[in-house]
Amino acid sequence: MNAGVRLKLFAISLALVVGVGLVSGLYLERRLRSWLLDRIELELLAQARLARDLIETAPALEDIALVDALAGRMGKSTGVRITIVASDGRVLGDSSLSLAEVGHVENHRERPEIRQALAEGQGVATRYSMSVHTDMFYMAVPFQRPELHGVVRAAMALSDVDSVAARLRLVVFVAGLLGLGLAVCISGIASHLALRPLRSLVRNARLVTSGGESIAKRLPVSSDDELGRLAGSFNELVDELDQTLSSLAGERDRLETILGGMTEALLALDPNDRVTHVNRAAIDLLSMGQSPIGHSLVEVVRVPALGELMERVHSQPAAVVESELSLPHARQVLARAASIKSTGGTILVMLDISDMRRLEKVRRDFVANVSHELRTPVSVIQANAETLLDGALTHPTRGPEFLNAILRNAQRLSRLVSDLLDLSRIESGHFSLEIQPTAVCAAVQRAVESIRGLAQRKRLTVAANISSELCVLADSTAFDQVLTNLIVNAVKYTPEDGHVEIRADRARAAEEGAPVIHIDVCDDGSGIEPRHRLRIFERFYRVDPGRSREMGGTGLGLSIVKHLVGAMHGEVGVIDNPTGGSVFRVTLPAAS
Repeated sequence: MNAGVRLKLFAISLALVVGVGLVSGLYLERRLRSWLLDRIELELLAQARLARDLIETAPALEDIALVDALAGRMGKSTGVRITIVASDGRVLGDSSLSLAEVGHVENHRERPEIRQALAEGQGVATRYSMSVHTDMFYMAVPFQRPELHGVVRAAMALSDVDSVAARLRLVVFVAGLLGLGLAVCISGIASHLALRPLRSLVRNARLVTSGGESIAKRLPVSSDDELGRLAGSFNELVDELDQTLSSLAGERDRLETILGGMTEALLALDPNDRVTHVNRAAIDLLSMGQSPIGHSLVEVVRVPALGELMERVHSQPAAVVESELSLPHARQVLARAASIKSTGGTILVMLDISDMRRLEKVRRDFVANVSHELRTPVSVIQANAETLLDGALTHPTRGPEFLNAILRNAQRLSRLVSDLLDLSRIESGHFSLEIQPTAVCAAVQRAVESIRGLAQRKRLTVAANISSELCVLADSTAFDQVLTNLIVNAVKYTPEDGHVEIRADRARAAEEGAPVIHIDVCDDGSGIEPRHRLRIFERFYRVDPGRSREMGGTGLGLSIVKHLVGAMHGEVGVIDNPTGGSVFRVTLPAAS
């Protein structure tokens, strides 16, 4: 504001000086030019009269050469153009033309200054001269001699007048610049002295608006005039503002601490549903790239259900409305809105319940799957036990069949419970791993040996040709379980007389470039369609549920594999097999 006032005063002073200078200069230039023309007219009149007197007193002028010579001498003496014209318009002599040129000059009888001089005794005109090709100012007077009478004319080029006017204009311009510079200096000094108290007031006002410790600074009151009283009022305002801001700062810090520590997303809205406050949880939940302050709610959150929630709040100002919303980025939130009576705004609180809903779904699916998996063996055991109690126990052939069925389903229950316990320990982090260099070849041989009986019953060929130098960073027990589960899975789904092959090679990770080991378990089974490959590692997920249960699978083996490989910082997946069947690939960090 200080610079603004000084600039305004300077601009006003400059405008006044420039305006007055321009008006005065234009007026002065016009008056000087008019005065100059008047002076030239009087001077030309005097020169013309002098020339007339010389002509009238000169010796005989019977010859035109004598007249032209007389005109040349008078022009040279007076410094103006002298033209002698007879009363019939013939040019007898001209100081600017030679004798030969004079003879060819057109008749001047109709020249306005000639006609006026013959009629009125004096003629004045300003026009373009065809003989000298420039604008001229003419003054003519008549003369009489016994043998000759006519008009003598004195003329001056207007370019001479313009040059004199230009010099006058330059003088006026220089004087104006000097006056302008002096006025600017005086204006600057005057504004500096007059605005010194105001500058101090503005400087302290800026300190107040910036906040902080500068608020406590007071203005010195050195006079009782308007500025002095303004400084006193400003000091009182500073004291009150300091107290108010200290109180508000404490309240603001407490509020920011509370809102920042909230896990719920909070937005404060004005009566027009524009955001006035937002906490960090809301910014993270709604993925706001920029501050939403000042934007309407529909611009920040494009969820139609949220607009319906706000309409319900506006229709019931005293109510607290709650609704479950689905955000565009696959988040499920519980929104609660309430009106603010004092301002007419609204407080909107949103709680992210996506994980809660996901866990509820996982729990429901898990209970349903476990119940389904347990129901079949329990039912078989119960039915066979009841049949044995009804007398089949003593039957020579049926009794052992029922007992074998009870044994198979009991073993299936045992495997299911064992897998569930293993999966629970892995997911809860209670399955301790000891990561160390582990030979791939030895681990594969142990896994193949453990399933050799199952493979022989199906007449399968299980081949493993792996370099003894390949080592991975893994837990030995977990690695053995991963390989066993994958090979057992391959043997189960490979038809009789088929082949199962285990391969391993060294590669580099796509992103980090670190060395890794790929272990592939290949089979000759029916393969897995691409739509099942992303879900094959989920708990209890089966591509063919009937066939999987027929083969005695629990539906947890691949899920256990995925969790164990992930715990060892590796990856597992299904890739295409050009020859048919399936290829399960395990990728683990190389030991060296």
